[in-house]
Amino acid sequence: MRAPVRLLVAIASEQVRAAVVRELQGQADIETVMEVGDSTSALREAEESRPDVVLMGVDLEPEDGFETVRNIVARVPGVSAVLVAVNPTPADFRKALQVGARDLLEVPVDKKELLAALRRAAEVSKGKRNTLQEIATQLAQQQETKIAKRIVVFSTKGGTGKTFVATNLAAGLANTGARVALVDLDLQFGDAAIALGLVPQRTIYDLVQAYTEYDLTLLEEFMVKHPAGFSVLPAPLYPDEAERIMTADVQAVLDVIQTGFDYVVVDTPPFFEERVLVALDWADHVLLVAGLDIPSVKHLKTVFRTMGLMAYPEEKLLIIMNRADSKVGLEVSEVEKHLGRRVKAALSSSVEVPRALNAGELLLLSKPGSKVAKELAQLVKVFVGSDHEGSAKVAEAASRGGFLGRKSAKTNGSGSNGS
Repeated sequence: MRAPVRLLVAIASEQVRAAVVRELQGQADIETVMEVGDSTSALREAEESRPDVVLMGVDLEPEDGFETVRNIVARVPGVSAVLVAVNPTPADFRKALQVGARDLLEVPVDKKELLAALRRAAEVSKGKRNTLQEIATQLAQQQETKIAKRIVVFSTKGGTGKTFVATNLAAGLANTGARVALVDLDLQFGDAAIALGLVPQRTIYDLVQAYTEYDLTLLEEFMVKHPAGFSVLPAPLYPDEAERIMTADVQAVLDVIQTGFDYVVVDTPPFFEERVLVALDWADHVLLVAGLDIPSVKHLKTVFRTMGLMAYPEEKLLIIMNRADSKVGLEVSEVEKHLGRRVKAALSSSVEVPRALNAGELLLLSKPGSKVAKELAQLVKVFVGSDHEGSAKVAEAASRGGFLGRKSAKTNGSGSNGS
């Protein structure tokens, strides 16, 4: 059984108001929730009781019924109003519609006409409130959609170790139990898959050529699952394929992939271009990787100047100094002084790094007790620091002398690129 229409009656004349209420008595589908005789009380009661329909006389005071209806419709979502007046003019009918009333009835009003007007107004009120509820539900669902922490690894100088940092960071984040995606956005010469010992059958190029709209299920069909627990969206296999991946394609992929993972790590080419700028704008954090040499520091200073023009906040940009213990006559502290910024993480030189890359292995897996692996563990903690459980896992692994306990393994990605 449908709930009765909740009605607020606001008519200045006590006699008329009482007569209207008597006429409505015995109507099972209409419930009079309040009777008032002035505009101030009408507005207050409408806000407090949230009726479905307001029946109002135009002769209210201190504000007339027209203005009171305007205020109630503006402040009480979904309410409908019916006005009543003695000897209304054509101008009154136009004004009633302008302020948001559903109808204007002439007093004395016929009972059937009154009931019909109130029921029509109630149906409109119900429709408006259902629409408002749907909008509220959609907004709540959008707010509940989890967005990943988005990390872009970037440098304008080749050979600084971007891919090494990106792949090992993805593995370290996955070890906390998080869902992690690695996107290789070096579209011409990306080698994240090679560095991971993967031979993908499909890449981001195949995705954007075959489809114009993406969802998470589709994206995962083009990703390769690494044994370390994270998923990889590989770069195209051939340099010429990069030209057919548009800026809008990159934006669409990033917008979708961020909804299905806890972290998304993006590897990039060593230069600025439109598709890279999309990723930089999208990122929560940009890791700027540099080596301990003058050309790298010069490039880094140029990057900061360029990103300053983009109005990126300082906390978005994090310096990662690779091969930071190299004996080249330059210290990390000197770099910090020159740039006027702190280095967020410093990674040591190690012959094990190129060996792991050449073998298609992750240093965190192949040499978990090495100094570089422990330094990478500290970098991971930068991003899981607010996640107490994840941070505890990182600390526990580091205390055991190793970051990951699993053996490294290779996969050729044969068959599906999915999970």
